[in-house]
Amino acid sequence: MGDKRSRRSANEQVAAELRRMATTLAPGARLPTVRELAGRFAVTQHAIQSAIAALNAEGLVESHVGRGTFVATGTPKVRATKKRRVLTLMHRTEYERGDAIGQLIHDKLIARGHRSLVLTYSDVSDAMTVLKDGPQYDACILQPRTSFIPVRLLGLLKERSSNVLLEMRVVDRLDVDAVSNDPAKCTELILDHLTALGHRRIAWVVEEHEDYFYELTLPLFRAYRHWNGLTEAETPIVMLPKPERMFGFADLAGGISHLFENGPETAPTAVVLLTFDSAARILSAFERLGLRIPEDVSVIRIGTPNLDTDHAQKIATVGRPTEQAAEFVLRRLEWRWENPTAVFSTYYDTPKLEPFSSTAAPRA
Repeated sequence: MGDKRSRRSANEQVAAELRRMATTLAPGARLPTVRELAGRFAVTQHAIQSAIAALNAEGLVESHVGRGTFVATGTPKVRATKKRRVLTLMHRTEYERGDAIGQLIHDKLIARGHRSLVLTYSDVSDAMTVLKDGPQYDACILQPRTSFIPVRLLGLLKERSSNVLLEMRVVDRLDVDAVSNDPAKCTELILDHLTALGHRRIAWVVEEHEDYFYELTLPLFRAYRHWNGLTEAETPIVMLPKPERMFGFADLAGGISHLFENGPETAPTAVVLLTFDSAARILSAFERLGLRIPEDVSVIRIGTPNLDTDHAQKIATVGRPTEQAAEFVLRRLEWRWENPTAVFSTYYDTPKLEPFSSTAAPRA
């Protein structure tokens, strides 16, 4: 009898680990084979097949004969568990991507049978006044966007719920979960794409407002420079100011014009933009400089592949579609509810590259 309990406990652990894997990978990602998983967890292939069958029933994965098992791309089936009350708290910043993700999270929670409340704030004290005598929640999602995270607000949210999740942030040692785009993967996708086209002189142009994500890409780009034996002149990092109380570059054309002053022999053949600026303003800046995209210079940005305001069907974009970002948040919440004692951490989602038509091989 003890052996049966032991086997059941091991199988439950395998199922929990596979569920965690399915909730951290991007929709459509392929899971390792049954044989590989059996070897990894030191269990029988039958135990792995049983766990995958359970995840199939929950709608977390999809299995295809001869192809393998993949993270589901649709909405997981509503499971027979208690209905949850979830608060999403969003800073009132003009940000189309944040608005879209917030709305999708709300809609997905409702579709799963949960209760969802969305609260938008511009003043932290006002938000805390509303929340301090409010109800308890099964989870609180905080979307600070580019604003700083007040410790007192975070503390109050932790009083309202044992599960707090920060969306679009990286945190450590705060006893909360966080989800974020993956800065290393974004950098890798961009540089692999440009180097495959033959680019070496690449400018890394960053909107300067202490955004954690943009800052995390800088040492990665410097490492690329170092390992490829390139100089700072060949691969410059340009930090440009933003307008007060606005997103975007204050003057992109003026800020990068010096890179092209000495002609095409020394000018960058590709420009990478890390900014919240619109595609229309970016295209206008290069037009002011008299530079054709991609004939004179290739341009690629970190942004949202499914938002036309980010790419205008022209600018190559690396990032996560809003549907994927919202689903990733929900999968993390569901995993946390099932694993309440697990260590809090930051979970990185996998970005995609949408090339559009703004990159090409450099001119000979």
